[in-house]
Amino acid sequence: MSAPSRPVLRRLSSRTWPIVPVLCALVCTTAAAEPPAPAAPAAPTSGGYWLGAHLLGPGPGVLAATEAMSLGTSVEGAPTSVGAVVGQVTTIHDAMRFVARWAFAAVVGSPRDRTLRQAPAPVPGGDLLPTHGAVLVALTVQGRSPDGGTRTVQWPKDQAELLPPDLAWVPAALVPDRAPLFAAPAARVPPTSERFALARRSGSLFVLGALDRCDDRSPLPGAAGQPARVCLRWYQVVARDGERFQAGYLPAFQVALVEDWRRGQGALPRAQLIPSGTRGDVAQFILIARARDNAVHRLTLEAPLAGDAFPEATLSVDGDWAEVRFAGAAPRRIALDATMDARPR
Repeated sequence: MSAPSRPVLRRLSSRTWPIVPVLCALVCTTAAAEPPAPAAPAAPTSGGYWLGAHLLGPGPGVLAATEAMSLGTSVEGAPTSVGAVVGQVTTIHDAMRFVARWAFAAVVGSPRDRTLRQAPAPVPGGDLLPTHGAVLVALTVQGRSPDGGTRTVQWPKDQAELLPPDLAWVPAALVPDRAPLFAAPAARVPPTSERFALARRSGSLFVLGALDRCDDRSPLPGAAGQPARVCLRWYQVVARDGERFQAGYLPAFQVALVEDWRRGQGALPRAQLIPSGTRGDVAQFILIARARDNAVHRLTLEAPLAGDAFPEATLSVDGDWAEVRFAGAAPRRIALDATMDARPR
């Protein structure tokens, strides 16, 4: 007796796979005496989620990568779009575990780690590239209707609702409306033309970890060309834009961690202090604030490095003012308004 065949994977491109018909037999029994009582209506269900991926690379490699990602569930009735549907799950938490499985092969250190870390940067897509030669462009999570078709997903406003308890991602938001997402970090922000994708503030953003990239040959202003180390802090992220989840790296100064906002008595103003990088033996922070007029303002603050780490820093907000304290230094009081954007003359 031959082994059961594997569920067919549908490649969602201009050429689709042949559909293998599945024959089902329904066996029903009816009581002879009297008709049965009407069955209770089935509990409402959303139908779950279709999961897939948009991959680039040589045909055989993309096919092998798609097979490796297969969930072994039916894809009959799956939506047609760019990429491949590899299976279905019931809950959004299972969908997010799928995204976590394939976004990166590993997670770097905590986003709140103050130590400068130049650890290797995991590649988006994990082992899909080195093993199969396939580049992961995006993972997809699409709604599945109860009848096996498609439905629109109502993404929650609170991003934390998407995360299962075993997924220690940190909900975040872009500071600008959009920002280039890069496949690898660097000591300086690369040109936008080298971006891997584009992250948008209108979607969701999750921070997995933080790492740094340093250049030891950068002359400092006014230092007569003496080389010094310059570092830039990056966040390892997964960004959602509609149904597409994309993994990559963003400079930390472009990202606000949702739970790190500090407020006074009301919703505004609010502020956040972000470790952004170093120049020589000085640590740099970006103070961002959303003022009462709902505009975002920024101010660069500096403090001595604590060995090879960012110094401890605290931020409090009282009305329209913020107080910033760096370890071993006097507190600074800063107005949370447009004066933050003024450059020193």
